[in-house]
Amino acid sequence: MRLPLIALCLLCSAPAFAQERADSWQTTDAAVHATAAGISVPQQAGGLALVKTGEISGEGADIYAQYVSADNVVQATIFVYRPGFADTAVAALATERTLIERFGPATRRDVQQVTSAGGHDGVALRTLYSGAADGELVLAAGFVRSGDWIVKLRVTAPADRKADVEAGIDALLRGLSFDNPAALQRASLATWKDCTASASTASAAASASFPRNGADALCRAGVVKVADATFDMIQPAVPNASGSVLIPTDDAGGLLRFDRMAEGGFRMTRFGPGAVKSITRLAKLPDAEGIAAIISGGDQVAVAGADRRRKGTTALR
Repeated sequence: MRLPLIALCLLCSAPAFAQERADSWQTTDAAVHATAAGISVPQQAGGLALVKTGEISGEGADIYAQYVSADNVVQATIFVYRPGFADTAVAALATERTLIERFGPATRRDVQQVTSAGGHDGVALRTLYSGAADGELVLAAGFVRSGDWIVKLRVTAPADRKADVEAGIDALLRGLSFDNPAALQRASLATWKDCTASASTASAAASASFPRNGADALCRAGVVKVADATFDMIQPAVPNASGSVLIPTDDAGGLLRFDRMAEGGFRMTRFGPGAVKSITRLAKLPDAEGIAAIISGGDQVAVAGADRRRKGTTALR
């Protein structure tokens, strides 16, 4: 039963409509180089071997590399993409929500830590999950931010190969290299809790860089449901800060951000992959039903000019 389940997981984590593009990746003896991002990934990382590279969107702004173990049981993918709003904490929380929805509510975070990538300390967020697919699978995820780029790593295997998953994520992180190490951003743990009354009733906007790759304390103000999908409403976990609300809409860089404006009303910014964004001014912060309509594309006024996402779908990467 496990091998078919693992094969299904690879299909779920593999990008749809991927295209090969010779100038997105350049091959060297030990690595392949993402030319637009200036980031290299290894051809061999411990027991994982590179088997495929591809591109999801044009101009090298959303590309991937896939790996498998010698027995095809441990499988991994590295995504290198440029979202409109790059932040390791946002990427990690969006991916965690997607993993839980795809593999079931028993999927739980076991360990999360800040670690190194490519020999640079403190720049990677690494998380291990168990309980996925009714306990059949263990998962690992890693995130690194380099300038406007996010590197996301995913490793999956049956539960009895947990040690191989841990070894795989560590080897992949070690094997990364960066043309401009100065662009690497410090990572922080992506933790949150439900907002308190003081954090949910105040009105001042957060900084434009919130949540600063997890350096800012986060809380969850509520959830938005669209069909079978659930989206978290994130805001600063401090008083006088609920004027800014972030809602990851997928784990590929999709994000809604609402910021209170000094002159009144809210600015809604919709971010997507490839640094695409649109801005709309709203008289007030929409309630959960209104936000659901924006996410699904049903509110034509609020989403005018914005990218739209099919109702009730959650991407898995």
